[in-house]
Amino acid sequence: MIVSRSGMSPAAWVGTGHAIVAPRASDDPIVAHPMCTSALRLAVEWPVPGVVVVRIGGEIDLATVPRLTELIRQRLTAAALQAIVVDVSEVSFASSAAVELLLHAQRRAEHRRTRLFVVPGHGAVLRLLTITGLRERFVCRATAAEAVAEARG
Repeated sequence: MIVSRSGMSPAAWVGTGHAIVAPRASDDPIVAHPMCTSALRLAVEWPVPGVVVVRIGGEIDLATVPRLTELIRQRLTAAALQAIVVDVSEVSFASSAAVELLLHAQRRAEHRRTRLFVVPGHGAVLRLLTITGLRERFVCRATAAEAVAEARG
């Protein structure tokens, strides 16, 4: 089950029991231990009118990208949306599918004339964007709060 919790801090994700793990095989040990850090965690917040923050934690791979793409697409269709902040600072693993997800979100945002901010953190997504040379393609900010403040101004 993927749970979207508005206002839930990333620290609150651990231990809530509301995470999903995409098993790779029926005997995958992750299935037996659903509180694993690789579980996909989502939180959606509207900190100010016209700005949405989508927080993603856990793994971004081929198993999780379809749901994430749909979630971001839904948020980008909001009528009065000025900016979307995609906070991936709590992502523990990011495959090339994460790059595809961000590029897709950027194209949709540009089409809607909506600003897209990415909070890559210091882990998997930042490494992936740096290795692929795509870091400069996105408007990256250190924190979601910083991105929201810029979106307001």
